[in-house]
Amino acid sequence: MEPAFHRGDILFLHMGYAPFRAGDIVVFKVADREIPIVHRVIKVHEKETGEVDLLTKGDNNAVDDRGLYAGELPFFRRSVNARE
Repeated sequence: MEPAFHRGDILFLHMGYAPFRAGDIVVFKVADREIPIVHRVIKVHEKETGEVDLLTKGDNNAVDDRGLYAGELPFFRRSVNARE
């Protein structure tokens, strides 16, 4: 998430109750990775059921995170651990 955050920074995050929006910063885990990922939401897709899928991207990355969560394209449904 550089330049907004740097490795080793301490982040104080919470879940809150507001709907997710593009620009929100979220923390999530990806299978087979021990360290949680902190990235920004770039697209929110709300289904008719009310379920929400998020597309994320690191600020310093050239491409979105679809490669991180292959198999759940084009959006990634996951449990977000925290948010800004």
